[in-house]
Amino acid sequence: MMDERCAQLLGQIISAEKPIKISELAKFFKVSSRTIRYDLDKIDDFLKTNELPQLIRKPNSGISYFPLLHQRQKITTLLEEINSYNYVLTPQERKTIILTELFQAKDYTTIDEIASILSVSRGTVVNDLKGVRKWLLKYGLQLESLPRFGMRIKGREQNLRRAAISLLSENMEIEKALNFIKAPIHRRINIVANQQIKKLFQDLDVLPIEKSIQLAEKQLKTTFADNAYSGLVIHLALAIKRIQLDKNIIMPEDELSKLKFTKEFAVASSMVTFLEQSYNIRIPTDEIGYVTIHLLGGKVTETDIFASQEWLQLQVLTNDIIKAIGEKLDIDFLLDGELYNGLLKHLEPTIYRLKHNLPLKNPILKEIKYNYPKIFKAVRSSLKPIEDYVGHKIPDEEAGFIAIHIGAALERNKPASSSVYNAVVVCGTGVGTAKLLSSRIESQFSNINVIDTVASRQVAEVSKNRKVDLIISTVPTGCKDIPEIIVNPLLPEEDIEKMHKLLIKISPKDSIGADAQTQIENLLEIIDKYCFIKDRLNLVNELSKFLNLTNHIDSKGVARPVLKDLLTEKTIKLNVEASNWEEAIRKGGELLVQEDFVEPSYVEAMIRNVKELGPYIVIAPGIAMPHARPEDGVKKVCMSLITLKGPVSFDNKEPVKLILTFGATDHHTHLQALSDLMRLFSNSSSIDAILQASEVKEVIDVIELSATGIQ
Repeated sequence: MMDERCAQLLGQIISAEKPIKISELAKFFKVSSRTIRYDLDKIDDFLKTNELPQLIRKPNSGISYFPLLHQRQKITTLLEEINSYNYVLTPQERKTIILTELFQAKDYTTIDEIASILSVSRGTVVNDLKGVRKWLLKYGLQLESLPRFGMRIKGREQNLRRAAISLLSENMEIEKALNFIKAPIHRRINIVANQQIKKLFQDLDVLPIEKSIQLAEKQLKTTFADNAYSGLVIHLALAIKRIQLDKNIIMPEDELSKLKFTKEFAVASSMVTFLEQSYNIRIPTDEIGYVTIHLLGGKVTETDIFASQEWLQLQVLTNDIIKAIGEKLDIDFLLDGELYNGLLKHLEPTIYRLKHNLPLKNPILKEIKYNYPKIFKAVRSSLKPIEDYVGHKIPDEEAGFIAIHIGAALERNKPASSSVYNAVVVCGTGVGTAKLLSSRIESQFSNINVIDTVASRQVAEVSKNRKVDLIISTVPTGCKDIPEIIVNPLLPEEDIEKMHKLLIKISPKDSIGADAQTQIENLLEIIDKYCFIKDRLNLVNELSKFLNLTNHIDSKGVARPVLKDLLTEKTIKLNVEASNWEEAIRKGGELLVQEDFVEPSYVEAMIRNVKELGPYIVIAPGIAMPHARPEDGVKKVCMSLITLKGPVSFDNKEPVKLILTFGATDHHTHLQALSDLMRLFSNSSSIDAILQASEVKEVIDVIELSATGIQ
């Protein structure tokens, strides 16, 4: 007789795109190969009894099954009839089913209804509800019970959705969950727990959601990593189902106001308009804020940090964490520009996720802890600056992703020679993991040059425009024109061996002759003769990428000025008259232009940024820090300070009386000065002393006193 495991086994075989070996199935279901063979016989008997084709079994290949559409529908119907009569649910499975029933209910659900679904007694349900209540408490939710009505989940809608997504990720990997809800009805093979989880998304076509996210990627000029993309689809799918049940998010007005000034909010508004038309629903403004948070929490690729709401804190936090980890590992990471840039971009969405309790699944966390225990421990013990900033402990999942960036930096510093095979690396878990995999590859294979790291959806586009000899991926990409090898993100020894064997079989389309480092250094000498290089590190990285060369050149050591080096008698001015915020920025910018630190165009760029992006430069009550990108006209790291005779207003922000105009040549040289500035402003008496100063020397004394206190 078919039981639940047989149903799961058949579903696994039908969903597979290629034959599955018995050993793989045994490992997946945690049973012996003999047990799987017995189950396959039961499945064949079931298929034969119901006049359906039997399984295809090929020695040395595996088990496969490709029924026609009407046969699939018949199988689905038959499997739905497999219930607790021939399968006894575990307490954990019963808890999952109870929770999914409660999550999808518009009003109250009775114990009798649950008992009927589970085919158990009322007493069993009452006992199971103890575990349900305990699980809900983790997410700030309660199980409310009313006589004659039943029970329902009570709590903030944000917490309820977070809990529903966590329940989904507890039962299946997020990418598998996406495939599950995207699959046509006839491919949604019903297994006991998943049968209930599916109801969360029943009758929902997710294609419009995917189109809206792809629209967002274009407007944000970014590409979501595969797991972030999958998570975003599922979050939006759940939001739409909840809106259809008249269950809407309510967001605090002050938080919503902050989000409205971000470009992500404008993009979310476009997405919501599209989704309203697609699903014929009305989506409230608070839900737009909710979508905005998920866009901010999912964005992990190229971004303009200088335009971020939290650009100042992000840069200082990144520097502090890298420094702390380096001290614990006894390695100086501060000159590794690639590590700094990668971690800086990673931390922006990380902070949004942490602040808003957005769950993040790290599918390789156990492997990270096992393969890089020393790195993970160093990272775990160095995250206090972020924990203090977001106000709570950072989960191991997030720490694992940060450890990947550090692991990549360590691998990158291993000696490697010039490359021969041009390879593209694909990793579904994000840019950090892809960087680690790339570094592992280049340290283990002197004849592989990783020319790019992309999401699986970008492979076809990259291979059109670049010479690609090999795709190294953690997920199947479906690319048939280029040799592909599937590996574990941490590249264990067995995968290294597999790659060696593959390289013997294939030949590169073109090979690089000269040494990469020599080529880049020669180019830099020529450029240096005729041009002023504002950002040497990024120039090296761009040249390496353009020429398909592996960059192993370290950042040139540059002295980092402290705050008192930048704020001097020439760059401080007190009691300045300004009629509005624009004039205040001009007055602060003029001090930098006069000292030949910036071009006049830089001042215009600072004003333009505020007009386009909103008052994100207001970094604290009464304090604004205008800035623009290095390429907008910065000649030297610089800063000016002016106090205003009368405060000026930046939209609905608190009036500003202190303007710090700032210019950076890169993402590194100014960091010590920014750290000094944040420590200075953490002392309210120092701010008051600066605002009340009547002479420039008084301000300089405050700065120097603060510096002495730091040291």
